[in-house]
Amino acid sequence: MESLLQKIQKNWEFYHLAVPSEKNKSNRTAKIPLQVVVCVSGGSDSVALFYLLHRLSSLLQLDLHILHFNHQLRPEANDEQNFVKSLADQNKIPFHYVTAKHLKTGQPGLQESAREWRIEESRKLLETIGGGRIATGHHADDQTETLLLKLLRGTHISNLQGMRWINTPFIRPLLNFRKSELQDYLKKNKLTWMEDASNQSAVYLRNRVRIELIPLLEELTRHGLHSRINDLSEQSQLLRKRLDSDYANWRKNRGNSDNDSSTVLSIADLNSAEDILLQEILHNFITAGTGMALSYHNLKKITELVGSASNLWELHLSQEWKISQSGKNLFLQLNIEK
Repeated sequence: MESLLQKIQKNWEFYHLAVPSEKNKSNRTAKIPLQVVVCVSGGSDSVALFYLLHRLSSLLQLDLHILHFNHQLRPEANDEQNFVKSLADQNKIPFHYVTAKHLKTGQPGLQESAREWRIEESRKLLETIGGGRIATGHHADDQTETLLLKLLRGTHISNLQGMRWINTPFIRPLLNFRKSELQDYLKKNKLTWMEDASNQSAVYLRNRVRIELIPLLEELTRHGLHSRINDLSEQSQLLRKRLDSDYANWRKNRGNSDNDSSTVLSIADLNSAEDILLQEILHNFITAGTGMALSYHNLKKITELVGSASNLWELHLSQEWKISQSGKNLFLQLNIEK
C-alpha cells in the first residue's frame, strides 16, 4: 500500500509541479527550489500538510514558508499562533502571520469574509517572496462537505464539483486523503496539533453537515458516501467540460450579429441549441450582462418563454434588472421604476 508521502509525490509529478532546471556558472544543470507557502492553522489537517511537505522538501526541491491567519475570533487564537510559530522555529522554516482587524463574531457572511481575507493575504505574501505556490490542508472529507453544501444551497448539476488539486497559485495536496488518515499519521509519528473548538459549533451550516448529516449518510450508504460523492463530482466535471466546449463552438459558429452586445441577443442565434445548451447560453448572457446571480427557477421560466409562440414578453429578474423579448431579439434592461 502506498504511503501518504508516496501519494503526494505521485500527485506532484502528475500535476507537473516538479521544479524547472537551469544551468549554473559551471554549466551544470541545477534545480530551482519551488517556494511553497503552507497555510497552517494549528489543526490536524494543516499540521499534517506541513510535516508531509517538510519530509518531501529535499526530494521535491521545496522552499517552504509557513503562513498563519489569526482571525481574533476565539480566546485560543493567540495560543494557536504561538503553537504554529513554535512549529516553524523548531523546523527552521520562515514564519509569517497576519491578524484580522475587520472580522467580528456573529457578523453576516463571516465565513465567506474570512475566506476571502485569507485568499487575499496568501496572494500578497506569495508576491512578496517572489512567487511559487500556496498549499492548503483541504482533504477528502472537506470535498464531501463542499458538495453536500452545494446540493443543499442549490447549484447546476454541471457545477457539483469539489475543489481541484491545483487552482493556480493554490494547491491542495491532501485531497486524496481522509481526515482520519492524516490524524493517524500524526499520532503514529507522535506529532501534536491543536483542536479548534469552533469546528463543533452548530452555528455554521458546514459544521452541521459534518457532525449531523455525513454520519447519517455514511450509515445509510454503508460507508460508501465518499466514493459516491467522488463519482458524482467526476460526472459533473465531464458535463461541465462538454458544456464549455459546446458553448465555445456556439460562439464561434454564431459569428458577429448585427445587434451583438452584452444586453442584446438574437433569437435566431438560439434556434439550433438544444435545451441544456440553450440554458447555458441564456445563463451566460444574463449573468455577464447584469453581473447578478440567476436562479434556476428564473432560468427555466426564461427558457420556456423563449421557446413559446409569443415574441413579446417581459420578466423581472430583480429590483434592478428585467429581461424581455421584442420581435427577434432578447433585451436586458434596467428597471426604470424601482
